[in-house]
Amino acid sequence: MATGLVRTDDPCVSWGESIVEAVSETTNRVVRWRGIDFVVRPNDREPMNAVHSLRSNDSPLFLPEELADTVRRYGAGEPKRGDAERLVRATGHTMSQSAGLSSPLFDNIGGLHAQEADLDDGLADVWTQERLPELWPKTESGKFVPVGEVQNFAFAGRNPAAAAAARELMTEIVRQQGPGAPVGPEDYAALSEALIATKPEERFGEILKLLPGTDELSPSDTFSAEAALRRGFAEAVAKGDPSLAAAAVRRASERIDPQLRRLVEDPALAPVTPGRTPGSAGASVRPQRPGDSAVRRSPRSDRARGGRH
Repeated sequence: MATGLVRTDDPCVSWGESIVEAVSETTNRVVRWRGIDFVVRPNDREPMNAVHSLRSNDSPLFLPEELADTVRRYGAGEPKRGDAERLVRATGHTMSQSAGLSSPLFDNIGGLHAQEADLDDGLADVWTQERLPELWPKTESGKFVPVGEVQNFAFAGRNPAAAAAARELMTEIVRQQGPGAPVGPEDYAALSEALIATKPEERFGEILKLLPGTDELSPSDTFSAEAALRRGFAEAVAKGDPSLAAAAVRRASERIDPQLRRLVEDPALAPVTPGRTPGSAGASVRPQRPGDSAVRRSPRSDRARGGRH
């Protein structure tokens, strides 16, 4: 069937609109899609450059021809064998792109690189992996196949390597925030959504701020740690090895450790036990380490929601 920009009466358009509406309602942010531009691309053609979509006021929705034809068959009431699985992939693909397009426009377009675009893809894919079953009934996909009849909501992602790297990165962030804090589905969804809401060129810096003790870093150490995060994530995507993203988080944390040791070893910075004087026998000389309490920032409270426009 037709590829390229489709007509507004193509079933893909109203189906895509239902997904955009579900994403916008859930994130409480505008999805940068004009509501009419839906492009079906040949299956073997690479998708539009992700950096370009982050730099645009709005973007078409893109879907491979195989998946678009699945939506068209459902629209015509003529699905064929295997279409239910393909509909899950199509819905996940469009939901992920919509989540990525809910990111705010940024100011410094000259500072945006492929690493930021890959992180955007990965975060949107992880968000979709966690939210797909919840949002399914709110879309036309839920009319085509009721949620109870979906056998598997598995979605590898538009960019599987970036999705795996982003998931591993978030897992390591939570691990660094302290023991006894296992990452769960809601953590992945909330943390990825909070980072998507951040301007793309500021995301690696925001990730760094989630690590305990970051506020003790000097400007030069902060710059170095953020650059290490960016390089490690890019390497994880390029090599298809998500563990490299976690290693990058750990390297960034290692840059923080010397600052923490300085606080621990400096008696002048030791808090005094209430009711004691610095020179008294009962005065405490062990400083409270940054990270001992109230360091784990909850992404649920930092979601930085912007209003619908």
